[in-house]
Amino acid sequence: MRVLVSNIMMLNERDRFDAALRQKGLEPLWPEVDQFMSEADCLAHAGTMDGWLAGDDSITRKVIEACLPRLKVISKWGTGVDSIDLAAARELGVPVTNSPGAFRDAVSEYAIGLLLGASRRIVATDRGIRAGRWPKGRYIGLTGKTMGIVGYGAIGQGVGQRARGLGMRVVAHDPFMATSPDDAPLLDLATLLAEADVITLCCNQTAENRHMLNAAAFAAMRQDVMIVNVARGGLIDESALLAALESGKVAAAGLDVFEAEPLAPDHPLLGFDNVVVSSHNANSTIQAIEAVHANTLANLYRHLGL
Repeated sequence: MRVLVSNIMMLNERDRFDAALRQKGLEPLWPEVDQFMSEADCLAHAGTMDGWLAGDDSITRKVIEACLPRLKVISKWGTGVDSIDLAAARELGVPVTNSPGAFRDAVSEYAIGLLLGASRRIVATDRGIRAGRWPKGRYIGLTGKTMGIVGYGAIGQGVGQRARGLGMRVVAHDPFMATSPDDAPLLDLATLLAEADVITLCCNQTAENRHMLNAAAFAAMRQDVMIVNVARGGLIDESALLAALESGKVAAAGLDVFEAEPLAPDHPLLGFDNVVVSSHNANSTIQAIEAVHANTLANLYRHLGL
């Protein structure tokens, strides 16, 4: 049986996972991947694999149909499955597995790090000192502020736990919850946007919530609001964010994800010292990555009968 390995995390350790898969009697296929595979890239490998260790690849209905009848399982590395047509996979009988909740601590820690880095200008201060300056800025603190979390699953709850540790009030918006497991007040999105001093995105991206934070949403927010995105780049209309940064409406932003990745070196977001950017890498703790490696392989093996 052959397995397509297209997720960046295993591609980065090709020798290790090539050996692990071969030990199970599998033949791994190693495509050339930048960040993820487009639909056309995926179609180029259709019909060649029994299992798929997938990344954020564009696995559409067309791709799944082209992979049948050979494909037996899509084992997604990580938690997010928004790049996979799940309805088509169900209809066509292809199991899709992932590692839900695996990045709760890793991503929620990182979200707070991005917030502190942006709000207190830690990165800008570091750069200033390295350039021979000794900056003494005054910035907005977090104690007593309201943290609004959009998407209150495992990662959102982890952010809430850490925000309370900083003395913040936590509110959340999650249309899939009737009550929150930790008693955080659940608000409609409009109310959260109006009340929150910090808005942290921890939700999946869907066709319905793309550009959730658009010009109208920024207009509805508090003055000096701070934005953190550790979810998906398409949740924010970057042109609207840029306008809100330029006007001073947004006081700080910490962004791990973007509409187009990798971020272009001349992207206008890089011109703001109150913006901290990262490389879609919020899950990057040794513990979390190793746990997801193990679970992703276990999901694959189970569905291949190994």
